[in-house]
Amino acid sequence: MARKSSAPSLQVVQEATMDRLAASAVSKVGVLVPPWAVLGAEAAAGAVSHALWGQAPAVTWAAVGCTLGSTVLTGLTWAVTHQRRLIGRLHATATTAAASAWFTAATITGLGTPVVNGALFFGGATLALSWNIRTVIRNTSGDSDGEGTGDALGTLFARAREQAGLKGAKVRATEVTSHKVKGQMQLPPGEKTADDVIKSVDRIESGMQLPPGSVTVSRDDDRADRAHFTVSNPRAIRQPIPWPGPSHPAASIDKPLRIGLYQDGDDVQYRFVGHHLQIMGMTGSGKSIGGAWNIIGEIITRHDAAVFSIDISKDDQTMGPLREGLHRFESTKTGAVGLIRALHAEIPKRTKWLASRGYSNWEPGCGLTYWYLHVEEIAKLVNELGAQDEELLGEILKEIRSAGGSVILSLQRADYTQIPTIFRSQMAKMCFGLSDPDDVRYGVSSRQKKADVAPHEWEDHHPGMAYLDGKSVRPTHYAMPMRTFTWGSSSAEARAAMAAHAAAFPAAAKKVDAFTAALARPSTPVPATSAPATTAGESVMPTPPAPPAEGEPDEAEEFAAAFADLLAEAAALVIATQQASPALLERRLRANRHDCLRLLEALHRKGVIGAPHPGTDERPVLIGADDVAAAGIVEQLRTTGDVVTATLAQLDDPDPSLTATPDDTVQAPTPAEADALQADGPTVQMDPVQARDLVHAWLRRRHQTGRRTFTATDDELTAIRRTGGLSRPWIYKVLTDLTERGVLSASKAGTTRTFTIADLSPLEGDSDDGYDRAA
Repeated sequence: MARKSSAPSLQVVQEATMDRLAASAVSKVGVLVPPWAVLGAEAAAGAVSHALWGQAPAVTWAAVGCTLGSTVLTGLTWAVTHQRRLIGRLHATATTAAASAWFTAATITGLGTPVVNGALFFGGATLALSWNIRTVIRNTSGDSDGEGTGDALGTLFARAREQAGLKGAKVRATEVTSHKVKGQMQLPPGEKTADDVIKSVDRIESGMQLPPGSVTVSRDDDRADRAHFTVSNPRAIRQPIPWPGPSHPAASIDKPLRIGLYQDGDDVQYRFVGHHLQIMGMTGSGKSIGGAWNIIGEIITRHDAAVFSIDISKDDQTMGPLREGLHRFESTKTGAVGLIRALHAEIPKRTKWLASRGYSNWEPGCGLTYWYLHVEEIAKLVNELGAQDEELLGEILKEIRSAGGSVILSLQRADYTQIPTIFRSQMAKMCFGLSDPDDVRYGVSSRQKKADVAPHEWEDHHPGMAYLDGKSVRPTHYAMPMRTFTWGSSSAEARAAMAAHAAAFPAAAKKVDAFTAALARPSTPVPATSAPATTAGESVMPTPPAPPAEGEPDEAEEFAAAFADLLAEAAALVIATQQASPALLERRLRANRHDCLRLLEALHRKGVIGAPHPGTDERPVLIGADDVAAAGIVEQLRTTGDVVTATLAQLDDPDPSLTATPDDTVQAPTPAEADALQADGPTVQMDPVQARDLVHAWLRRRHQTGRRTFTATDDELTAIRRTGGLSRPWIYKVLTDLTERGVLSASKAGTTRTFTIADLSPLEGDSDDGYDRAA
């Protein structure tokens, strides 16, 4: 039950180091004393006045002076209370008139007269009680007219709202704990919204004379004219907070993870299932220890979760102490690529397994171990990966949630030069301290941006402090700073504590499903529970992401915001260079050709560039580099983005190299093209084993002649495919298999994949006679 009295609110706010609040409030009993004190003081003053001037001839002049004074005071009271409501103005004026009239009578007759005594006892008491009644009603009602809402929080806000430009807004305390005062803000309907209050938080803190960062304001999802208003102590999380131990050891991963403490003293309860997480922060901000250690340290204590980790940047430095609790840890490029490919191959099997049992998504008790793929310093991994493996990682991000898994990506700056924008757009956000205010937009969510969070302003960056926004984060806390737990007072102590923790929850001791056991490489073999194989011919029904629950951020909104950032960068680039082509965007934005073509389509739709020149990819830029409107156009794109392209970018495109506009005509195949299509069809199909041997023999001949590089559409390879009556997908499957075996290496430029003969030793023993006969 929320406590609403003013005294607890005052006490709590005082305990939260809001020293100024102590001077702004009094106790419940104290607010009732002043009217009675005034009554006693007036009685004493009347007696003194009669003793000095109550005898003739002085009494005559005393009566004249008292009457004149009564008139002046009564009129002055009416004048200075003009801003009060009518009832308050009349009450104050009547009280002044009655008190001054009684004082005049007491001066003339003294206190011994029954009329004077009666007026003092009955009339004075009545006036004092009337003021007590008004005080009590004002202090318990949310409709007070000027001094707040009846508690210290409301009173203090009432004194600051004018300076903050929030006239008419009111706050009343709804919950009080030892670390915070939580209130509800009522805004003038039709005049102000929660966003207006968020922009005024610094002025509210100044008017309330609180430390910077004390006030957190967030939207009320039920009423646009209301907001959540929380006052807490920003200094409470400036010191390290020791790790308290696992929150739910041996429980399901569906239960929230306790990964830190919010500024208001609440535990960070983060349910990390069904979405991905980006952890971003500058060097020394604590993102590796505070983020990876606290999150993964909790995950490994759950019986139905497995963590696969990759760190090719720092080897054992970050994840080494956790090794025993991980189901697989890769610190080399070769190992990372192997894990990515293996994960990608297992995901369809898991979704098929779930669908066959009536599950649209992973659920606790469904029989599958929940997967977490953690990549530390993802920017280096992306830079090292080839185009094909980067695409596989992107597909894992899109598909693993339906198969029962999430991805954790950690890096220092999540802009388009470090990771593909489509990666960032699918992530919940955890942002540690930053050094550059420009980096904030890459590390926080769209609603955190609107709340003007400022992780770059933390003094000394306070390692371990962060903002968190994602599914399960409460609407009152996505803009509130938190502090992750520390594992020791020194690096050696922390590593020893984490190693001991991982040893207490070893991956080797968990019973996992067969899919997880096939991928796992812990220190000892992982026991597998039964997971029946999929039945041949089962269809795999794609499962769209579940809609966000109330109060949770919309992933589509996050994607659109991220795409808008990239679109603005592309616009700024083409305007500055006065060039617009896929090659330019690929080179300068480090985006793939697929994304670049869509960016150009969006810029064309927005009027920044024109249609491509005939026969080329070049497009004219319609806005000059010195155009005064250029900066405004770029910022408008950053704000509005492009809904059409942002939506299409989340869908698979069978051939991104093909683009068209609504004005293009549909061209039927020419007779020559029709003949070629007919010729390309299969004849009598060769046995697949013989056909594969034929391809192997052709590769050896190519190697002997020194022509080691080719594409899937090479004329000789096409002839072999047609001779065997085989399809294009089959030849791509063969080449992909040879690449995985190390016979070939593959690279990609734009949409063209080039293969190079690397090592023929896996093909030893095969004969090349088949190729001689076919040739």
